[in-house]
Amino acid sequence: MHRSSFFFGVLFLAFIGHSFAQSAWELKKDENGILIYSRSVKESKYKELRAVFDLPGTYEQLRFILNDVNNYKNWVYGTASSYIVERKSETEIIYYSRISAPWPVSNRDFYSNTRIWMDSANHQMRLSSRNIDSFPSTDHIVRIPFLRSEWVITAPSPGTMHVEYKLSWNPGGEIPAFLANAFSTTGPLQSFSQLKRKMTPTAPAIAINR
Repeated sequence: MHRSSFFFGVLFLAFIGHSFAQSAWELKKDENGILIYSRSVKESKYKELRAVFDLPGTYEQLRFILNDVNNYKNWVYGTASSYIVERKSETEIIYYSRISAPWPVSNRDFYSNTRIWMDSANHQMRLSSRNIDSFPSTDHIVRIPFLRSEWVITAPSPGTMHVEYKLSWNPGGEIPAFLANAFSTTGPLQSFSQLKRKMTPTAPAIAINR
């Protein structure tokens, strides 16, 4: 398993919901039609992330994959297991996710309140997620203390979607910020490359490095 894997299991989620003081976005990666950016924020030593890419398919196809929490381990980088804790409505769930980390680093986990809904006024599908800290923690697993994320998806043409993805988080524990930030492109690039293949039925699956 690569050391970076545990940093990025949460990266199918995105976009900070607070108005932080920010620097300009810096392009870090441009591969497979996926642009990965990062920028510093005043209130955190961990950089905010942004991804921009296109997907084949329809809103309903993507919604099905995003709602299939049990199978996140098959495409979200570093995810060891995940499951729905409560389905609050057709658009809102609470789910649990555990992120694998290489020895001697402890595994991470989090509970998330996640909404997926259609924004008809703006002709968009949106996903908004934030961590919940009211659930008890597990021994030997570090609880991620902060996670805010959002997807904004538009359909510029039939059968094509455009995704804007942002994430702000704190991995918790004794993880040096420079190390987390240095590996910040690997997880989203692999996760979204996998997602592209899942949205293309004829494409072969690619093994996820763990």
